[in-house]
Amino acid sequence: MKVSKTTAFDSADTSPLRGTAAGIASWPKKTFFIIRRWPVIPGMVLAALVICALFAPWLSPHDPYKNTLKDRLVPPFWNDGGQAKYLLGTDQIGRDILSRIIHGARVSAVVMSIAVSVGVTIGTILGMSAGYFGRHVDEAIMRIVDTWAALPFIMVALVVVLVLGQSYGVLVGLLALLSWPGAVRLVRAEVLSLRTRDYVSMAKVAGASTPRILFKHVLPSVWNVVLVTASLQMGGIILVEATLSFLGAGIPAPTPAWGAMTSDGKNYVNDAYWVAFFPGMAIFMVVMAGNFLGDWLRDRMDPTIRQIN
Repeated sequence: MKVSKTTAFDSADTSPLRGTAAGIASWPKKTFFIIRRWPVIPGMVLAALVICALFAPWLSPHDPYKNTLKDRLVPPFWNDGGQAKYLLGTDQIGRDILSRIIHGARVSAVVMSIAVSVGVTIGTILGMSAGYFGRHVDEAIMRIVDTWAALPFIMVALVVVLVLGQSYGVLVGLLALLSWPGAVRLVRAEVLSLRTRDYVSMAKVAGASTPRILFKHVLPSVWNVVLVTASLQMGGIILVEATLSFLGAGIPAPTPAWGAMTSDGKNYVNDAYWVAFFPGMAIFMVVMAGNFLGDWLRDRMDPTIRQIN
């Protein structure tokens, strides 16, 4: 059987191209699978928050505290009248909005990390105590949790700030008090099922002390719950911090905070939307990233709701 030279040449020449084209065509599908399977976008947003918090002085193009009245309410560079040196425009007293957003990321990251760490640690200890000891200890702790959850937190925070004044310490303390009840409930529910396990009973028979049982045997088993709780708390803590700053009970001026920046721009929404829009968008992106990351961790670490795709 005779094979033409043209056919053989075309077959040898086009097979690598055909493979390359197939590989290129599969990129969107692979990219979609990776984004769907892993928290790529939330991770990028939170990584940008951390990078801005760590390197704010070097990343910000201007001094966030310096005001230039002749450049007040300059629009973003793509709008008419915008300037390239102010990429996101300026506020009502001529401060660069991009620089203040970058420095505001440091405030949000520090407040969030300290408040979540303190609150979740306290909640984990109380939750393990309530679930392990039960009876009167459980009843007392859970009634405290129920009472605290029934209080209007924003009103309590405003009263505390009115009495003690605005400061980092007061704000972090208030946010830590907000984050511990949720951890208590989740950890307690997990410990209630763990305290009857065989390895806990064997540790008691072996003469292990109560602190050793709790921190050596029980805590590793609830660590996934603690991690998921902390990740889910991140977005809520930043949102509450922004709310308090918006109401004037957060970070004291002139420190840049996203909530305070949004509050400053509420009177200029019609004429200078960028003053409030970009800080509000930063809050939205970080809160959504924290929520998505928490949901992903819960799906991956909780065997009862783990999704296998």
